[in-house]
Amino acid sequence: GRAAPPSSALAAPAALAGVRRGQATVSSTARPLLQPPAEEDESGAIWLNTACGLDLEAAGVPTIAVIGPSRRGKSVLAGLLAGGDPGLFPQSHSSFQAMTSGTHIVEVPGIGPGGAALRLIDTEGLSHVGRSRGRREALVRQFLVSTYLTSSWVIWLDSEVLSTNFFTMMWLVHDYVVDILKVKDAAGDRLPRLMYIRTQETEVQQQEYREQGFASFFDKALAGHEDADILRQMFAPGGLHGHALPIWTVEDLEAFGSGGFWAAGHDTPFKAAVGSLRDRLLPTSEAVADVAGASSEASAGPPLLALAALEQHLPRIARLEAFDPRDHEAAKVSRLRQHLRAAYGRGIGGKGVPGAAGAVRAATTTGLLNIFDPEDRDVRKHGLRIDEVVQARLEEQCRLMRLELEVASADPEVVATLVRFRGIAPAFSAAAAAFADEAGPLSEREILRAVVQAWRLDPAETKAALAATLKQAEGRFLEASGLTEPEMRRLNMHEKIRWRIEDVVMRLRGKVAAQMLLLDEAADDDQAPTPALVWRIGEWRWKDAPQDGKTRPGRGAGKPREYAVWTDGASAVLYEERPRAGVFVGWPLERFAGVAALPLPEAKAGSVAGAGAAKAAEAEQPAAA
Repeated sequence: GRAAPPSSALAAPAALAGVRRGQATVSSTARPLLQPPAEEDESGAIWLNTACGLDLEAAGVPTIAVIGPSRRGKSVLAGLLAGGDPGLFPQSHSSFQAMTSGTHIVEVPGIGPGGAALRLIDTEGLSHVGRSRGRREALVRQFLVSTYLTSSWVIWLDSEVLSTNFFTMMWLVHDYVVDILKVKDAAGDRLPRLMYIRTQETEVQQQEYREQGFASFFDKALAGHEDADILRQMFAPGGLHGHALPIWTVEDLEAFGSGGFWAAGHDTPFKAAVGSLRDRLLPTSEAVADVAGASSEASAGPPLLALAALEQHLPRIARLEAFDPRDHEAAKVSRLRQHLRAAYGRGIGGKGVPGAAGAVRAATTTGLLNIFDPEDRDVRKHGLRIDEVVQARLEEQCRLMRLELEVASADPEVVATLVRFRGIAPAFSAAAAAFADEAGPLSEREILRAVVQAWRLDPAETKAALAATLKQAEGRFLEASGLTEPEMRRLNMHEKIRWRIEDVVMRLRGKVAAQMLLLDEAADDDQAPTPALVWRIGEWRWKDAPQDGKTRPGRGAGKPREYAVWTDGASAVLYEERPRAGVFVGWPLERFAGVAALPLPEAKAGSVAGAGAAKAAEAEQPAAA
């Protein structure tokens, strides 16, 4: 593989207008993908343009390739399937001048099956290819085979039904992919599908299938053809289809040129036929959901190969050789790299893959640390060591892909990923100890205890004390991690602590004196609660530190409950409001003796009895009625 040579044709173009289907936006115009070799290249192998602006290692991306004789409207059809932008693929609108050389590709987000991205490939016309065995035919075979291996749908656009030229091209592909690669034995439903389109139909031609429709007409023609069996060997079971497009009019041409082909005001037989074709090629979200849950091995196709995997096979395709079994392992490693990039970012294990907007920026330390949550099951299982989490997940992914761990561990990008996480793992552990310790002084449980026992329910005193505690925790973290203070402030764990402190202060500012039905600390289930004045201090999360390494709601870990404090000035009891026998009562959690002088709750004259009494009265109303 190599980058494209300097050329104005390959310069990064301006973004195109949004396409109408799904309101997606095309990120760039089509760029060269597969190109012929230079005259001095003795290998004769076509080459892959790695600077086409796409993620070449992405597997299973829906891809539609349009091939066929020269000047049949392939570029126009590819542009219409991509949303109707006239600048997407170059067109000459000429009967004698072709504009496409090699193959060109574009990726359009949001219009593929289930709203996924869709790739469209436009190919050079094939009219000049005959049955000779010259250099030109060898190149065409390479283009056809490579396009077949990397497509979900192959569209053949022709002015005849099952033309001689079509089967000539299919034999070129069949002799290699069936006889040498033996794709039928290995692939099955992963093979691409064929859509044969007769285009520029006249009314006379339409009379041939007026009563039955073109699809049925095509099926009958195919059933009686002597070479039909090679198509069944090349394409997926039930994957041979026919479609017809009428002659497009000046009105269609003008609407396409202005970017308004899919506008509601444009209504022609040609537009209706293209719309019907697009609906057949792109299944609904429901159809896509039916195949959810497939293994990573199966989900790799169609297409059969990712573009990056194709790149290593191009020399063998040029020599008509079978693929080396070791290449299959390399393809798995390529998919593993794609998995790691999806999980941790493209820039972590190297330069990554440049997108339409330019080169990928390297992943930051804080960005990588923020991927993980100290409450996560895997993170706790591995003692808050995120490097061990990444290693364990890598091993599990290799098992699912049936890829030897030794082979994966030899890949430079995989190694770089593991090394990067080993380097930042201590910073995550330090952050968890400083800011996310559920038994530490900044946990909500310990803050609530200190609010009652030491800070007298006073918001100003609490704010000052927590600020000092946070400052100490920040100092310990910075010393242990080696990160800078700006980096620390971008950590999710640090941000959550700052939010927690602000919430605590706001809750204390909003505390109110009210009556609550309280249970005695030693009360049995039959004892009636006693009303008393308390400080209602809002909702809190009173939960124990996790002991089993699992992320799941425990006592008080779900929806926060209301809390209240009873005090006589020298001692206090913390209550949690819970439902009991149809009413809400205060359930004693903890008694504090020798507390700092707490203010006594005093009910205001004429005030409502309190939220607890109101809830109790509300709960008793049905019984009274």
